[in-house]
Amino acid sequence: MVSDIVTDTAIPATLKNNVRYRGECLGGAMQQEELVAMMEAAGFCRIRFIKRFPYRQVEDMDFFSLTYEAIRPVVTEEQSVDVIYRGPYGAVYTESGIFLVKGRRTSIPMSELSLLDDSVFVVDESGAVTNLVMETSCCSPQAEISGVTGNCCDSPEGTHTTERKAEGCMVCGTELHYFTNTREMACSYCGQMFSSNACCEQDHFVCDNCHKQNGLEVIQTICSGTEERDLITLLELIRSHPAIPMHGPEHHAMIPGIILACYKNSGGDIKDEAILTGISRGADIPGGVCGFWGACGAAIGAGIAVSTILAATPLTPSPRQTAQAFSAKILSVISKYRGGRCCQRETWLALSETARLSKEMLSVPMVAKGSLRCSQYLKNKECIRAQCPLWENRVKTLEPELQFLSIS
Repeated sequence: MVSDIVTDTAIPATLKNNVRYRGECLGGAMQQEELVAMMEAAGFCRIRFIKRFPYRQVEDMDFFSLTYEAIRPVVTEEQSVDVIYRGPYGAVYTESGIFLVKGRRTSIPMSELSLLDDSVFVVDESGAVTNLVMETSCCSPQAEISGVTGNCCDSPEGTHTTERKAEGCMVCGTELHYFTNTREMACSYCGQMFSSNACCEQDHFVCDNCHKQNGLEVIQTICSGTEERDLITLLELIRSHPAIPMHGPEHHAMIPGIILACYKNSGGDIKDEAILTGISRGADIPGGVCGFWGACGAAIGAGIAVSTILAATPLTPSPRQTAQAFSAKILSVISKYRGGRCCQRETWLALSETARLSKEMLSVPMVAKGSLRCSQYLKNKECIRAQCPLWENRVKTLEPELQFLSIS
């Protein structure tokens, strides 16, 4: 990884031959495209620009500070993998010059796969996609490994079960076990290696990106289009969607999305882009931080929302302080409850406290009067029952099950 001075256009001779400017690393600065060509000629690949800032302007010539990375790999016999380019362009070239036509199955070196992200389907010998989680469709065949039991073409009722489990392990539904020390594990969906903090009884591990992929789309869509003003009502709407599991990092993105959407709908002066910005920041909070970091992702998510509302940066003293104080106050409320993680309880607490704090810390007061009735206590092994503030709001239609609990 290198940081250097570059230009967009060729440097005139008057600057290039000026002793002073050569001494200041300006006279010898390279044109960006020439820099890339030189690196490629030297055998480097995976050249990627990381950061670029205006540096100086001398005699109408603009200079930029560019940070970039590149790799010169050891030449070995490399394994290849089949991919199908998904679009949006008609075709693209890979780093090594392989031409990928949209829809055409093509073999590429395994080392180039990480550069393509989800712009390609990675397919196995049978043609099944291995790098992305595919939701079932009306023509989906049965897939026993993913838990799909049928589709609308072979089911008399036209129904099917979803691939992902809402409780426990997303792959098989068995109980998750957390590690005090991370382990290198391959994600059961995308196959990439990660430092894992947990796996299930069947040794399935799902990375955060795959875990929240479908849920994140739901959160973005609902929060961008809703007119809801009540924080709890919007929480209930999002969590009722089948793509949202009972627990998971989706809730870290959900909180800033809900707060920012309701803030805007209540008259707050923010743009739609701010909602997506908050969701994106929340999505970067890893799963399990409530235990591993000592800070619940719901509290951090609320701080993200306030930071976004106040346009806080590391260099804005007052907005930065307000956002931190907001997170701290919510975390102090969440930390009063002794028990294992419960994303429902903690998001409810975070949003309820947000409504209270908004009256004194934000320009627009917010409301959290919606009713959230817990229906997951029988499924959540960490449920603290009567110690939970939601216990009295549990669903009344489950009264027979409650009687069974009291007898037990």
